[in-house]
Amino acid sequence: MKSITKASEKKPSLHRSSIKTIIYLIALAVFLLVTTFVFGWTTVEDVPPVLQPYSNIIAWVYPYVDYIQAGLILLFGYMTVKNISEMVYAHMRRRTDHPTAATLRTITRISGIAFLLSLATSIFNVNLAAALTVGSFGGLVVGFATQTILSHVIAGIFLLLTRPFTFGDIITVSGQTGKVKEIKMMHLILESEDDAKEILIPSGTVVTQIIQRKKPPVAAKPIKTLLTFHPPPCSVPAGSTITFTGKLVEAKSNAPIAGAIITIFDSDVERDDHIASGISKSDGCFTIEWVATNVDRWGRTAEPYAKFEGDEEHSASESKRCTIEITR
Repeated sequence: MKSITKASEKKPSLHRSSIKTIIYLIALAVFLLVTTFVFGWTTVEDVPPVLQPYSNIIAWVYPYVDYIQAGLILLFGYMTVKNISEMVYAHMRRRTDHPTAATLRTITRISGIAFLLSLATSIFNVNLAAALTVGSFGGLVVGFATQTILSHVIAGIFLLLTRPFTFGDIITVSGQTGKVKEIKMMHLILESEDDAKEILIPSGTVVTQIIQRKKPPVAAKPIKTLLTFHPPPCSVPAGSTITFTGKLVEAKSNAPIAGAIITIFDSDVERDDHIASGISKSDGCFTIEWVATNVDRWGRTAEPYAKFEGDEEHSASESKRCTIEITR
């Protein structure tokens, strides 16, 4: 089973298929030129001297020249169409899944064969109307055979270009509600709200249905914040440098708040003194240094805490207080 799957999903080389296509077209042109040169004479007297020894063979084969040329066109044309369809598959496989790319490969191959049949018909001096009838018939066969598939593919391309919803949106379409997991050319894949199953909806159905998209909840402003203050050492000598660290985040989502001004205060009986400040980084963390000095006029301790004054988006918050003994 694994070998069959790998074989069906083998990705052909776009470069190799392009080279083969050019080689087949050149070979076809060369063979057609050779047959025209060798058998393109209406009488034996018109045959060039270099071909006069073979005039009997040329005269015998001459009635079948059209069949030979038609056979060459069908042979090399089919190989060319086959390689072009593989190029289409290789190109689309980079952008979509295997079933969709394989479908487009089949459509390309059938369309190419229909074109070859109309071209081969024109070689036998069939009038233009008859040749177009053959091509039109081939086109009708392709159209009827792939009508449903093409409608879904075109709808999938429309969804990918217009983006009426994006990944992660919660939508309701065709009576199914779920989170958008993937947008493919043939199907829209939703993930059920309980994450228990995947829902595949044909792209053509999505385009023709009413889509309900759930709006994301709007966070109330100002957003509440949470300020964490890591306890500094309990005792430090005066004049030493203390590094205060902590983090500022949104209280509900735990999302970091960057670029916020964090102020370190020393709590006092009469008033709180500003002793240092800094700015939070992209991850919400802050690092603020302070040279330990005895700011408490009644003793040898400092009671620092961190505070965020708030802004237009976020509310103010402050951390718990801690005590540091400053020794001489």
